[in-house]
Amino acid sequence: MKLLKTRRLLVAASVVAAAGVVPLLTATSASADQIGCTKYLANHHYTVGPKVRAACNIEHLPVGANPVCVTALVNLHVKLEHASAACRLA
Repeated sequence: MKLLKTRRLLVAASVVAAAGVVPLLTATSASADQIGCTKYLANHHYTVGPKVRAACNIEHLPVGANPVCVTALVNLHVKLEHASAACRLA
């Protein structure tokens, strides 16, 4: 009986540990996303300063580029097609 309780406790602890560790292992870094966005713009000959980095720091949506990011970049004179592509990377 004691062995069965110990086994159940170990299984429960393993499930709880896995539930806590899996999101940490699968999470992506926000800075890596910002780097992809800013690198894309730099490769298209745009100056990357604090305002561009701030716009690239806005997360993309599950279905595409975040309109707030796109608008911020377009207001900084980035072409719409480049802003959309960069914001999808953010």
